Amino acid sequence: MSSYSIDPGRIAGALAGVAIGDAMGMPLEFMTREEIRNAYGRIEGFCTPRPGHIHAGMAAGRITDDTEQTLAIIEALDAHGRITPEVAGGAYLKWAEQTNAYESSVLGPSSRKALERLKVGEDPRDTGSAGSTVGAAMRVAPIGIVNSPDLDKAAEECYLSCLPTHGVNIAIAGACAVCCGVAAALAAKSLDEVEDAALYGARYGERLGIQWAGTLVSARIELALSIVGESRGTEEAEDRLYTTCGVGMDPTELVPTAIGLLVLHKGDPRKAVPAAANMGGDTDTLASIVGALSGAYTGIRAFPQEWVDTVQKENNLDFEKLTAILVAVRERRYASNGRYRC
Repeated sequence: MSSYSIDPGRIAGALAGVAIGDAMGMPLEFMTREEIRNAYGRIEGFCTPRPGHIHAGMAAGRITDDTEQTLAIIEALDAHGRITPEVAGGAYLKWAEQTNAYESSVLGPSSRKALERLKVGEDPRDTGSAGSTVGAAMRVAPIGIVNSPDLDKAAEECYLSCLPTHGVNIAIAGACAVCCGVAAALAAKSLDEVEDAALYGARYGERLGIQWAGTLVSARIELALSIVGESRGTEEAEDRLYTTCGVGMDPTELVPTAIGLLVLHKGDPRKAVPAAANMGGDTDTLASIVGALSGAYTGIRAFPQEWVDTVQKENNLDFEKLTAILVAVRERRYASNGRYRC
């Protein structure tokens, strides 16, 4: 490998993790931890949503907007080489139109308001001024991939990708934490490196955008890591992450809980992704983020082949092809001596 190469298996692992986590968490979205236990026990794979659920009628293994917007970022990177607010805004509008997102239940409140402003031609650097949810964090794995291992470059481009829909600092911090976590995980030898990168990204993002009066993503990540370190077992740690850090749509809840689950399960996607799906709350996004981080850390072969095959078949995905696209984007960004090309 050249000095700027990353194991394609890890890149594929990050992408597979996004889709697998999204699909596994889909039928449990917005259920409480207790409701999941009563209805399913503990899921360890894909299942169909129950009647009356927000995703009722979707087949087991189907993805939602978390993966769809990740694919939109990949397509934009392939076409434009890098992400700017203008490129990102166009990508999100195209996704919404192609999926009829405006008429569906998957479009989050921040994204809906921002897309309506983008449609009428407002500046994509301003349209995300009300966006404070976790919607930006769920789609940024490709940006971490093409910038790895440079955390500054990853965070900078991640920030620009947030602006059209999520311009509040906690949303930017959550996205930068995930993006930098993925960027580090692709080459990491220990989870400590991933933890440090996620904290770096959170702190980077917290000083940008519209300032939020309240808790910080970085402080909550530190809290999540303390909970994992202090708990006497897996179940206790998961319960404390649920009740103390949270599983709602705020990045101050979901991103720290995702980092906590990653560390609790030692980066193993076979354990971490189902754990995230069973947590309750915004399960598809939580499991998708955990999948991206654990997949980047371990590679695609760490996932059961059945999971990989199912999400590819159900959603017409090709992780090998998607990996090749991002590898090509990375290679175009680096000179032959390994120096980053802006």
